Amino acid sequence: MNLNEMMKIAERGHEFIAYMNGFYSLEHGGIYAGEMRFTQEDIVDGISDYFKNEDALRGIMQYGADTVDRERVRDIILMKRGELVIN
Repeated sequence: MNLNEMMKIAERGHEFIAYMNGFYSLEHGGIYAGEMRFTQEDIVDGISDYFKNEDALRGIMQYGADTVDRERVRDIILMKRGELVIN
């Protein structure tokens, strides 16, 4: 991976964090913040885990994050907290 690719990943990551904040962040008054109560650390950790999926990262790099990506990261965070169990 070259420097330009790393910078693009960082840029997309910051965009995705802002997008997640608008929905779930307590610190940013997200739409679902009262229900989900995600911290900035929760969001960053969830996105970091999600970016480990090469297909997901490729899609975000090409198109940006969308609702499906946001909900998948939400579920990752909830699973890490033990609040969501997928059978």
